[in-house]
Amino acid sequence: MARRAPRLVALWCLAAGPAAAQLRVTAVPIGGPAGVDSLARLGFEVAEVRSVDGRLFAVIVSEPRSEQRLAAVGYLVQPLAIAPTAAIAPADTYRVYRSFEKPVTGIRATLAAWAAADTLIHVDSIGASLEGRPILAVKIGAATDAPGRPNVLFLGTHHAREWISTEVAMRLIRWLADSLPRSLLAARDIWVVPVENPDGYQYTFTADRLWRKNRRPNSDGTFGVDPNRNYPGLWGVDNAGSSPVPGAETYRGTAPASEPETQVMVAFHAAHPPVVAVSYHSYTGLVLYPYGFRPGELAPDQAVFHALAGSDLAPFVRDSVPASIRSAYHPGPGWTLYPTNGEYTEWAYRAHQTIAFTTELTSGCCTPDSGYYYGFAFPDDSALVERVFRDNLPFAVAAIQAAGALPVAESRVESVWPEVRVSLDAAAPAPASLTVRNASGQLLTRNALADSLWRGRLWYSWRSDVSVDTARAVRVNGAGGGLAAELITLAGAEDGDGGWTGWTRSPEALMGTWSWSATGEDTLTSPSVDLRGRTRVWLQLWNKHRGSVYQPAQRGLVQFSADSGATWSDVYAVTGDGPAWYPVRVDLPAASGTPRARVRFVATGGFAWWVDAVGFATDSTSVFQVLTVAAAVGVSENPVRSDQVVVSWPLGVTAARVGIYTFTGDRLISATVAPPNNEFVWDLTAGGRRVANGAYLVIVQVDGRVSRQRLFVTRSGQ
Repeated sequence: MARRAPRLVALWCLAAGPAAAQLRVTAVPIGGPAGVDSLARLGFEVAEVRSVDGRLFAVIVSEPRSEQRLAAVGYLVQPLAIAPTAAIAPADTYRVYRSFEKPVTGIRATLAAWAAADTLIHVDSIGASLEGRPILAVKIGAATDAPGRPNVLFLGTHHAREWISTEVAMRLIRWLADSLPRSLLAARDIWVVPVENPDGYQYTFTADRLWRKNRRPNSDGTFGVDPNRNYPGLWGVDNAGSSPVPGAETYRGTAPASEPETQVMVAFHAAHPPVVAVSYHSYTGLVLYPYGFRPGELAPDQAVFHALAGSDLAPFVRDSVPASIRSAYHPGPGWTLYPTNGEYTEWAYRAHQTIAFTTELTSGCCTPDSGYYYGFAFPDDSALVERVFRDNLPFAVAAIQAAGALPVAESRVESVWPEVRVSLDAAAPAPASLTVRNASGQLLTRNALADSLWRGRLWYSWRSDVSVDTARAVRVNGAGGGLAAELITLAGAEDGDGGWTGWTRSPEALMGTWSWSATGEDTLTSPSVDLRGRTRVWLQLWNKHRGSVYQPAQRGLVQFSADSGATWSDVYAVTGDGPAWYPVRVDLPAASGTPRARVRFVATGGFAWWVDAVGFATDSTSVFQVLTVAAAVGVSENPVRSDQVVVSWPLGVTAARVGIYTFTGDRLISATVAPPNNEFVWDLTAGGRRVANGAYLVIVQVDGRVSRQRLFVTRSGQ
């Protein structure tokens, strides 16, 4: 995935060639990083940014129709009038980089020499490109496959101009053969495809350094299909994640897997389905994973991806390149950068349950003498390339290790309200039903909801919308055994949610009328909550956000305090773009039993952040043991047509608690009736207010049992 940069890389001009009449390098004046993000969200590949006479210019690869689209939304597009700071080296004379076809030292020649000299390196053509070049797969270790050895795959150069991805893949081959522990090498079938797009890659050395796609002649006279938008999984689900326009940089092709390069990879996966895969790209400094096609969509194996890639609080891959804007790679779903579809990792994940990652190699670097910021055109500097490789090597080794035993997280409830999300072992049968206790105490049963998008390798994630029931506790019946969760508190910026300070209220609500919203440097703080007697506490929240992975200072931070705000600890961080609501569960072991628990949400760097449906929750709930169904409640009339109705119940030993609720969960009556009385009179005119006609719920709890009755009020004159 080609990405966007916050500062300038080196500048290039298109050489004359078959595509020069359509594609060209152009400069677009922008006001800062926000302008770069805006261009990228419109689907334009921002190759570089440069300051000229105090003005910032985004350098993009464009064609006439896309330039018209930019002009229509107010951007001034002009031919690049800035002298390039670098050019294609004559006769393929780079010190580090080498073309596919270069004699002796090119990719084909180097791999052939390694295979001839090293019994652990085996090279084979797994198919041919459009122009007939072999797509070479390198197997490190035993020459033959073994069903008992998990497959691990590393891919480079879907996008032709991303030379650093080719070099990292080549160095990985050499390191695996020379240095990977032999016991681990013998336990895996490890594959590396260093150049998935050999035609496009060769073209970047002979004609156009910034060429991205393959070399498909299109019907309109343009060239190229984006190989990383051509996979069958979720191909072309919208025009935001890929383009139907042949001249566009993200053109997805005429059909799923229309390109021979894609067909080769599809066939390879059918023969050697990887357990874990890493697809190398450049640049930005990210470790992305499914899903990316729709903002807010989370993969069922979210816990596995998280365990391997880390989090924004504890990222796995560091970035030690000098002057990089990041010290570590941001891990997260693909949509935290921008939406994509027809992309490799999502296809591999859905088709083969491959735990697949896209690594965007380094956020770039500055050379000390020039001050230029390099992205796609990463310097032809062996020490800098080696530093990028070494930064990413531990993650590659971790992927190889994980293929033998993927991380396992416990079954749990991910969200209670307004949408129940439950993660269970995928090997177990799907749960038969879900029991919900709503705010009024009513018990409801839902049938299991199966969705193939949500069945992963390890987990069966089950989503059930129970917002109309104002769910407060859930239990999984069947495969989940005793799995349950209960909301202790719930707030969402509504009128009755008192005690919260900071931020503003926004009508962009998940549920209800309002959510909390921050658009600058601001902090939202909760009131103190008494959690004595509560164990296995976690924080539920739903959020969405607009931000940039290119601005590390722009982020949201969740903090927890066990002493009512005297001290705070970081428990969760979020960055990047997430313009749709999605749930977050944050485990809080320090919250168990504390009488003064608080959370706060800290937005920094202009991060736009919305939060709703926030609450402390617990996995240790006994409400379903207490709330057992007893004999029905008796009422003097139903429907009620008078001003009073008498509620009765079987006499108990202890005092009875009587509650009357609307069907949206609002409590109207709360009363305690001591024995020997077993009746309660509801006056529908009490306080001078007449109860509106409609449906109501009567709940009576006595001796640990619960009785309930629907009640319909249909008085005349209402």
